[in-house]
Amino acid sequence: MKILIDDPDWARDIYEARALAVMFVRKHGCALQGSPRLRVVNDGLTVTFYPNRSPMLLTIDAPLGTRVLSLEWNDGDAWRIAIETYHSGRWESRLKAMVHPRPWLERWRALATFTGSLPRQQVDISQS
Repeated sequence: MKILIDDPDWARDIYEARALAVMFVRKHGCALQGSPRLRVVNDGLTVTFYPNRSPMLLTIDAPLGTRVLSLEWNDGDAWRIAIETYHSGRWESRLKAMVHPRPWLERWRALATFTGSLPRQQVDISQS
């Protein structure tokens, strides 16, 4: 059963997931041979986008082939989306992390901070 949504405030997570998935698949996706669709498989998520279809179709599958999001929309109606499937979960944060990866240095600093000990400063009391 499809649910039609017109209100962007009602389903902020769905609009954000759509924007992230489309940006990700356009940047890293590859066209499947003999098919007008783009697909990216990364970290267990499979994002498939059908840009030449009318209405456009976007699907996101979690590991083991579980469909977590299926959206249809017309290019001119940015806020009108037909939702076939939506299951919130960890896939949303994984999609965000894939689209906006943290810089390597930031990850390294976090790792160094949590795995090592910081040097202690000695305070000379006699100068006070």
